[in-house]
Amino acid sequence: MNHKNTLIVGCLLASASPVLATPGYEDLALGSTYYTTDATASEGLQMRFFDFQWYGGSWTPDGEATVGNAGWSCNPSHELGLNNINVVFDYAGSTGPATEVKFDFGEHGGNVNFAVNGDFYNEYDFMALDGKVIGGAAVTVVNSSSVCGTVRLSGHIESMMVGGQELWIDDITSTPNDPCQYGYEDVAGVIVGTPGDTFTTEGIDMFINGFQWSDGTWHHTGQVNADSHGYACSYGQELELSNASVLHDFAGSIGPLENVSLQFGEYGGNINVEINGDLRNVNDFRDLDGMLVGGVMVSIPYGGNGNDCGKMTLTGTVDTLGIGGRELWIDCLEGDAATSQPGDTNGDGSVDVTDLLNIIQGWGYCTGYCLADLNNDQLVNVMDLLITLENWG
Repeated sequence: MNHKNTLIVGCLLASASPVLATPGYEDLALGSTYYTTDATASEGLQMRFFDFQWYGGSWTPDGEATVGNAGWSCNPSHELGLNNINVVFDYAGSTGPATEVKFDFGEHGGNVNFAVNGDFYNEYDFMALDGKVIGGAAVTVVNSSSVCGTVRLSGHIESMMVGGQELWIDDITSTPNDPCQYGYEDVAGVIVGTPGDTFTTEGIDMFINGFQWSDGTWHHTGQVNADSHGYACSYGQELELSNASVLHDFAGSIGPLENVSLQFGEYGGNINVEINGDLRNVNDFRDLDGMLVGGVMVSIPYGGNGNDCGKMTLTGTVDTLGIGGRELWIDCLEGDAATSQPGDTNGDGSVDVTDLLNIIQGWGYCTGYCLADLNNDQLVNVMDLLITLENWG
């Protein structure tokens, strides 16, 4: 039996955006608690909390929502627990209307409240919503276990409300039905190798290197393993870096990439990140946020504070990407074929006076990564100047 009401929830008309997910809540502190009338945001998506309707039709304002990581949603990351409370995700008022939305759930008792664009349903469980069209969006529900599953919406979605009595919800970047672009799924063997070894994954040439500890000393006795424990907060196979680094040689195999992103789970020790030959040794990924490394801007949209999962995004042309850690897992590498033209020293897509100034400022011998060394001969000279002038404009 359905109990329908009309909920007026921020409905701003705008052009629909591509696939969006509910957040992973990695940017919310563990233990954060919210009550009815509270509001917050996660990964840019506005969230507001409201009264919950029990299955008999009465409403309660006494529930609460809590950020935890006990795996009640069957995901190894931050998750949001809803105990007699509803949360409204306001897409139209924050990230923009969506055409597809998905979230993972773990339901452990009581009924569920659900609404899309103000069209409200009160059901015994999520499976009762499978196949329905709610608020103009088609609903698909898939159970992955007796208590956990995934809800997917397709349509014009301006707002979505979810609530339960003992309900946990979460989302991660990849699912078995929505795989990563490069997910290390084809890496064979539990122990992939040790420093000095090489392998290839989905066409990308990979080199296993040593790892630099926070005191600057190098260690060459670590190893890279492949497992599927979900420590990078993704599905499928992932790489475990144990006192070792892996270098992705894009330029030497599939070609340079841009708009690169990578999921990670860091659980101890410092981090090595090397982009285009420029190595940075930091305590946690969060230390790299807003930093220019190898001519590429690094952002950490969530996570990266240590003992958590997170995501790293890279803006600019990435020829090589090295990642290393002491207890680090990585997965779900994404990227587009680079479109930067010769002579573009800063990866902004054009060759202009900025690139000329970079050539002049970098003139002479250089070691490691050099912004203006366009032909990678460790020397900025007339040859680099000619490349810039020939591609001007």
